[in-house]
Amino acid sequence: MARGHEIRQRLADGHNLLASWLTLCSNIAAEIMALAGFDILIIDQEHGPGDPHNAIGLMQATRAGDAPCIMRLASHDPNLIKRSLDIGVDGLMLPMVETADQAKAIVAACRLPPAGFRGIAPGSVRAARYGLDRAAFIADGGRDVYVICQVETRATLDRIPAIAAVEGVDMLFIGRNDLASSIGKAGDLNHPDARAQQADAEAQIKATNRLLGGIVAPGLDAKTLFASGHRLVISGSDHTFLRDAAIATVKGAKA
Repeated sequence: MARGHEIRQRLADGHNLLASWLTLCSNIAAEIMALAGFDILIIDQEHGPGDPHNAIGLMQATRAGDAPCIMRLASHDPNLIKRSLDIGVDGLMLPMVETADQAKAIVAACRLPPAGFRGIAPGSVRAARYGLDRAAFIADGGRDVYVICQVETRATLDRIPAIAAVEGVDMLFIGRNDLASSIGKAGDLNHPDARAQQADAEAQIKATNRLLGGIVAPGLDAKTLFASGHRLVISGSDHTFLRDAAIATVKGAKA
């Protein structure tokens, strides 16, 4: 069964959640990240190279710790959503959600009828413990899936209140890089225009009844983002931690 209720409860209790991407498709790396103590681990299958089968191994590895697993998908395709939920992820992060209708369709794809249109196979899927939790899986109906919609384009900014009003959307997450890219400022996060629309998105989300999530950037660490009202912050990824430590070690040894 999905653990979205645990994520919601921790946030309701006032905890801020520190997260990391899992991009290496490595069970060993995922296990290390879980043991490090992150609150949430996010399997990236938008820009990462993984697939549903690989994701099962990553989730099994993260059980070494106690962090729920969310998966970022490559699209809003309801068949992709169904397959991802059937393997037992605790929540989904969806990219490029630009309208309330898209958000409604995402939520409906997560829910069993009559609340949604998600197909059901409770006797065989991992999310129902291969049938051992059949009754509980049916009774939950998909409500326990934690749903995060990403705000990543200039066009989305005018629709944030409508997207936030969609029942079943738990959090709006600002994709800082794509948001800047959408106005022709890719890689220039400190450009005044990029910073202005980032601030606009943050203010609008905080004015709604949805939680705000974001990602660290040069000169902007997790503590600063938490202090500014972000409730979930992605602080890096398994590959960036490995890369940066390796580079620092080599530079230090050769200095």
